[in-house]
Amino acid sequence: MTGTRGAYRKTAQRREQILDAAFTLFAKNGYTASSVNEIARMVGISQTGVLHHFAGGKLALLTAVLQQRDALAEENLRGKTGRDFLATLVEISRIQATQRGVVQLYRNLSTEAVDPEHPAHEYFRDRLSRIADAVTQAFTEVLEQDGLTPGTEPREASLSTLAMTEGLEALWLQGMDVDMAEGIRLFINGYLTRAL
Repeated sequence: MTGTRGAYRKTAQRREQILDAAFTLFAKNGYTASSVNEIARMVGISQTGVLHHFAGGKLALLTAVLQQRDALAEENLRGKTGRDFLATLVEISRIQATQRGVVQLYRNLSTEAVDPEHPAHEYFRDRLSRIADAVTQAFTEVLEQDGLTPGTEPREASLSTLAMTEGLEALWLQGMDVDMAEGIRLFINGYLTRAL
């Protein structure tokens, strides 16, 4: 039994090494300009070894890298509603300010994935839709507690908040002196009768 657990642990560690290498390479070169062979070299194994762990090849690696990051954000938001959900969005932005490589990878890949033929096109489209729906729900919950300023429509507030978040990330990556979390907090507060 111990041998099986040891083998499983080694497999999990190897998968993590491959994902780290894929993340690094995708962040540096973009998805299109990266290859499974380069990822294999970074980890010190063969291309066949990478494909043993990620049978779908480069696309499987891309999906795993994207899902890994989203899982952390979703865990932070789990069970949160209304104002708590919106406040947690601000905290996620604060965390992202310490993860430049992750933010840059998402920005690069989401730009590449605007092309409907890109393998991550549906992923990013669905991700943005899920986020917009969740933020709309949070604003709706705040509205139901009379917590939104008069005339605020939850869906419009959601889309504007998403656009502000994306915009602040782009400015920050370009070296502008912006506090993403504080900018998003102030923006959201413009919709609320009581500040976060």
